Amino acid sequence: MSNLINQVHQHLNDNVIIQLSKQIGAQDPNMVKKAAGGVTELLVEAMSRSAQQQNTGGGLMGALKKDHDGGILGNLMGVLSGQAQVNNQSTTNGTGIVNHLLGNRQLEAAQMIGQLSGLDIFKSGVLMQLIAPVVMGVAGQAQKSNGLDLGGLAKVLLGGAQGGQQRGGASGVFGKLLDMDGDGNMMDDLLNIGMKILTK
Repeated sequence: MSNLINQVHQHLNDNVIIQLSKQIGAQDPNMVKKAAGGVTELLVEAMSRSAQQQNTGGGLMGALKKDHDGGILGNLMGVLSGQAQVNNQSTTNGTGIVNHLLGNRQLEAAQMIGQLSGLDIFKSGVLMQLIAPVVMGVAGQAQKSNGLDLGGLAKVLLGGAQGGQQRGGASGVFGKLLDMDGDGNMMDDLLNIGMKILTK
């Protein structure tokens, strides 16, 4: 089975990257492309960890089956540009996905993506929310087409996370971020306020 991260990257083609750049107000698509690669690795790593834990794995599997069957991938440009609507609003709820996967680590994650790509922290935060439904869609499509149970899903996700490390990507750093105890702080609230201003 092909690497999950590579599958996400195939959907985040140059046209999609340009559309994402417009949406977050970024001038340099190359920065956005680099940031998108980091976001993908981070979210796959987070999903892999969630799938391996009894208390969160069932919730992840339920969300994939109910809200993320991969349908969004058929007209990704249309969905991102707002020209196409999805029947299930949870499919494109990037804020909810990121909150679920990263919890109180969103500020640190946005900082890391910014350092990796050169994007500012607020643009990085919004980009995470835009890409999260794509990553979930690819994972959901893999689960559905291969009839994966939770153990099988965990293996596929783990392969994606390890693939990032083998390429010498930022997965090791992201792993350390996800190991941190997310205790929440005022900076997370400031990040969310800044991101809301940016998306208006």
